[in-house]
Amino acid sequence: MSASVPDVRLRELRVLVVHDWIIAWAGAERVLEQILELFPQADLVVGVMGRGTADLNAVTRRARETWLARLPFARTHHRWFLPLYPAAFASVDTRGYDLVISSAHAFAKSVRRQPEGLHLCYCHSPPRYLYDLQSTYQASSGLAGRILGWASPVLRRIDRASARGVDRFVANSRYIAERIRRSYDRGASLVYPPVEAKPRTGAGEPRGDELLVFGRLVPYKRVELAIEAANTLSLPLLVAGDGPERERLERMAGPTVVFLGEVSEEEAGALMERCRLMLFCAEEDFGIAPVEANIHGLPVVAFGRGGVVETMTSDTGEFFEEQTAESLAGAIERALRREWDGQKIRENGARFSASRFRRELASEVALLLDGGARPVVGRSVD
Repeated sequence: MSASVPDVRLRELRVLVVHDWIIAWAGAERVLEQILELFPQADLVVGVMGRGTADLNAVTRRARETWLARLPFARTHHRWFLPLYPAAFASVDTRGYDLVISSAHAFAKSVRRQPEGLHLCYCHSPPRYLYDLQSTYQASSGLAGRILGWASPVLRRIDRASARGVDRFVANSRYIAERIRRSYDRGASLVYPPVEAKPRTGAGEPRGDELLVFGRLVPYKRVELAIEAANTLSLPLLVAGDGPERERLERMAGPTVVFLGEVSEEEAGALMERCRLMLFCAEEDFGIAPVEANIHGLPVVAFGRGGVVETMTSDTGEFFEEQTAESLAGAIERALRREWDGQKIRENGARFSASRFRRELASEVALLLDGGARPVVGRSVD
């Protein structure tokens, strides 16, 4: 935080935090948790809570839901109701708040601050299904995809109009800052998300030969590339995670590929300390899993696009340039020939601490309160 803005000033603000939804506890929710650590006095509103999440932890227990939660099936099929989210957030009562912070990858930024208030948006991404990945989502999301196909033109207009109500955008990577510029013609400051270590086993055993894929099994993650490369190279591959793509991926897997399904935090930490390489095949907005891997000393073989090129260095990862199994296999072979320095890898992961996130976000809030600006990624802050 800026030395000119004492901590007590932020603690005296009346703050409302809004978040798209809590269906699972993932990267965006860990960001939300740290926002609330910075502003413990804040009220929290989420679009809807998934079934079984209301008593998940201290964050979910303090959340209020919008009226969307009263609609049938909203808790189990939240994407069916995407066209209604802008209206739900626009109806949130913001009277009495000095500052509204939206944690948004969808429509939380549709919240309307009062004339005397300010609105900072921590943007995980403009909605991917309205812009860059529209065709991918519509083709693979069943009924939700068909609804999106029908509603997308209107939702894009609403989304862009909502962006005009944001006083300051903060992006989670330079990659997303550029997407904000393209989508909204707005500049954004940069604060990387917080990434924490998984629980450590403390075993200190030598690494094995396994490759690791970690995350939800959905189309844009491109896990099939890892499976094809493992099949070609006859290397052991562990797939940790579950999702709608699992059945298709299992059909194409060779004898060296093992599907672990969902794993606990402790199991995830043990895998990151045991495996030889992590494979990361997606073009992600930021990419938390590779940074988590680095925190545990695990090098990463990653597709060289998206946020991962900002977080990995030549000492911590090996990039492949084409999203093909052949390009990935070549990068795996290069990585296996290298001698990796575990200490350098862990030091890289440690750059993305929660305390660093809170400090930098506090500085962004201070700049907004003072009406000031600093150099940003893309165009100047409006």
